[in-house]
Amino acid sequence: MVKKIIFGFVVVLFLFGGIIYAQSTEEGKEKPGFGFNMNFNIGLSSYEDIDGNQIAFQKFSFLPEFSYGKWGVGLDLTFEFDGDFKLRDLDRDGKADTWTKFSDYLYKIYYVRYGHKGDPIYGRIGAFDTYTLGHGLLMYRFTNTLFYPQIHQLGLNLDIDGKVFNFPLLGFESIVDDVLDWDIIGLRVYARPLMNMPSPLISKLKVGASLVVDADPQENPLTDHPGDNPASDSIAAFGLDTELPLLEKGAMSLITYADWAAIGGKGSGAMLGSTFTYGWFDLIAQLRFFGKQFVYGYFDQYYERERPFKYDSLDEITSFYFGYLIGTDMSLFNFVNFFFYWDDGFNDPYGPRIQTGVMTVENAIPKFDVSFSYDKKDVDSFKDFFSTKDSLIKLVVAYRVTTFAKIVFIQQRTFTPSGKSTSQTFVETRFSF
Repeated sequence: MVKKIIFGFVVVLFLFGGIIYAQSTEEGKEKPGFGFNMNFNIGLSSYEDIDGNQIAFQKFSFLPEFSYGKWGVGLDLTFEFDGDFKLRDLDRDGKADTWTKFSDYLYKIYYVRYGHKGDPIYGRIGAFDTYTLGHGLLMYRFTNTLFYPQIHQLGLNLDIDGKVFNFPLLGFESIVDDVLDWDIIGLRVYARPLMNMPSPLISKLKVGASLVVDADPQENPLTDHPGDNPASDSIAAFGLDTELPLLEKGAMSLITYADWAAIGGKGSGAMLGSTFTYGWFDLIAQLRFFGKQFVYGYFDQYYERERPFKYDSLDEITSFYFGYLIGTDMSLFNFVNFFFYWDDGFNDPYGPRIQTGVMTVENAIPKFDVSFSYDKKDVDSFKDFFSTKDSLIKLVVAYRVTTFAKIVFIQQRTFTPSGKSTSQTFVETRFSF
């Protein structure tokens, strides 16, 4: 615990120290302006209670957002009332969910950010949908919102490139699942050892090292969060990587990379990959060479649900296996964004994993905005496409009534904090001003 607190303090110190430094370097430039946006939602929500029964609630949400220069703050002030006009109490312990403890009120902060992903300094404390560390061999599309809105977490994302300090040799990226409960912690440090070479491509060679730790894999989010389960033994994973651009010409680029990683007490694996970009689309390909007791992206989008048993489940992988990933991201005709990824292993005990999604560009369809995402693990047959097991599905349809108001329907398949697959339905009227 003490080490976690010290580590947390150091990382947060880096965050605010770097932010202050970056902010100070911008003094004298264009004066930043204030921004404010308020979303007010009225609607219905539906969840499974502790007994697995669907319960409907009347929902009122106030979602203010403030900005100043590169700073941004968003709050989530949501009140959900049952038929007796009592605040939501899914576990029926007599206490309103997320409205009883001091930490509950801190979790009303949806995010605090500085900059944007890809900036030399980027920091965010709050909720994040997905996060990939490096090329994803250890952490791929990890999220701290799997159980949201039943469980709130204030995660930390922090990326600093040494270029901002006139020291481009080094940089790092990091992640914490919750700054009020430091359990899942990831850090990747990278270097550009050949930056003084005359070749514009060779000089951009990166080498990196990653470490990801789960200090409390046996945590029960319903009873232990925030807090630690004394029965937990830490899990640690370590990786090395290298990245080299082979082509950079206008809107066209080709980046190649090679990674190796090991999960403490289990197995190791390696992969070769490349990403080709040309204007409106990306093509991604990977070849994977994994030993027994190892999987790609151990810390993935499902991890919060699988934490208690995932480490032991690696024992099911009893031999070396060869795998691959192919995928694409596209933006078509300024009308729709689309992505599709397929990854599989040839002799591992699991079926393919499919990830796909489509989202219309805002105002591409008169009056309507539509998005759909689908993530399914272990697909063994056509029937598995429609199975709720090991799947994440979300459909959002928004109808714009006026410039300031829209009616939104949300249907999603996710997981309860107890690990059960569940459906959630939301119907809202959203006002933005």
